Amino acid sequence: MIWIEDLESMMVLFQNYYDKVSTELTELKKKVPDGSRLHAAKHGNAYQYYIRWNGPQREREYIGKERMDEAKTLAQIEYYEKLSGILQHDIKCLNVLKETWSGDPFNWVEENMSRGKYILVTPAYCHDVHFIQEWKGQIYEKMPFKDDSPEFYTRKGVRVRSKSEMIIADMLDEMQIPFLYEKPLKFGAWTIHPDFTVLDIKNRREIYWEHFGMMDDMDYRNDAFLKMRKYEECGFYQCDRLIWTFETGRLPINTKDLRNMIMKLAKSLGYEKV
Repeated sequence: MIWIEDLESMMVLFQNYYDKVSTELTELKKKVPDGSRLHAAKHGNAYQYYIRWNGPQREREYIGKERMDEAKTLAQIEYYEKLSGILQHDIKCLNVLKETWSGDPFNWVEENMSRGKYILVTPAYCHDVHFIQEWKGQIYEKMPFKDDSPEFYTRKGVRVRSKSEMIIADMLDEMQIPFLYEKPLKFGAWTIHPDFTVLDIKNRREIYWEHFGMMDDMDYRNDAFLKMRKYEECGFYQCDRLIWTFETGRLPINTKDLRNMIMKLAKSLGYEKV
């Protein structure tokens, strides 16, 4: 969805390019004779270039290879003329749109209905902030912890099973990416509890993050690969709706790389403006 701020940003972008192009166009025109234009004629698999002058005779002059800089200047002038024209046109259109647009049609309807009536309707669209709140408010049965399990808590008080999961959870919170910890995911008769279920707000779907933290243990490693295969059998693939991260005792998780990855994840999931 496009908001008023998006329009304003686009207008600023177009105006900046229009100003830049107009300045460069003025300077380029000083380098060529008045009224001269570039003509390109197909010749085999290449092009031949000519200078044309405006006038009834439509005179033209062949441009040899030694004068290609002149041809490039004329081509650049034509490009800038066309670009500045369409930029100017689009800036005017965006100005008109900005003045007449509601800015948010869904919010406009809510504000222009009585509260008593609006609470009876099912809105056609749920804004991202409300969608996230409802998604995070889900109630589900969590996996129990064994009595002798070490206790790791995130900054927001969520209990997790390892220090690495605590780091991942805190970074997700830091980047304002909503997640649910060990929410059950059913594959027919089989239920799995992904470490993190993350909300892709851009596409309004869930993606799943499994962190395999004991890959130097053979039994653990075999169970991890079995879990990966089960995801794939059910149509979930890495680079689509799955994230795998791994570590061993000798090669622990790299927090710098993890942070960079989560920053890119936030952008890809649509959390720059939420």
